[in-house]
Amino acid sequence: MLRVSRQAIVVLFVALTFSGVLAAQIRPTPQPPRRPTAPPRTAPPPKKTPPEPDDDRGGKEAPTPAATTKQSAAADTTPAGTGAALYKKNGCYECHANEAQGGPQGPRLGPTPIPLPRFLAYVRNPAGDMPPFTAKVISDQDLEAIYAFLQSRPTPPAVKEIPLLQP
Repeated sequence: MLRVSRQAIVVLFVALTFSGVLAAQIRPTPQPPRRPTAPPRTAPPPKKTPPEPDDDRGGKEAPTPAATTKQSAAADTTPAGTGAALYKKNGCYECHANEAQGGPQGPRLGPTPIPLPRFLAYVRNPAGDMPPFTAKVISDQDLEAIYAFLQSRPTPPAVKEIPLLQP
């Protein structure tokens, strides 16, 4: 029979223990990623629009770009224009669609929304899946502007007037 001394067993046990510890501390070499990452997208350069030809009919001059920007800025200062920007900024369009016509997650809001006091109360404390929008997130004045935007939405045509929906 094979006789093994206690010292041999202890030495063997210690050697196996340390070899396991040392093997656990060896770090594998870093491997390159399997798929190369795509380079970050850059914004395309702005498109250049050709200047409009001068028109001598009627003696009226074409509006200058500065006048056009002033007109568009004036359009955005209306409650509906400001409300449209706030509607998009606060993410309302994500559930209720761009023109508040409703989508898969949110109901139609315009052109005849619920009364303003009920609208304010619902936005602050909604039921269902809509997150609450506290006064810290959006002020009552901003909600009133969004409400004006919702009221300004055009009424959708009747089903009878849509040719694709006709039998």
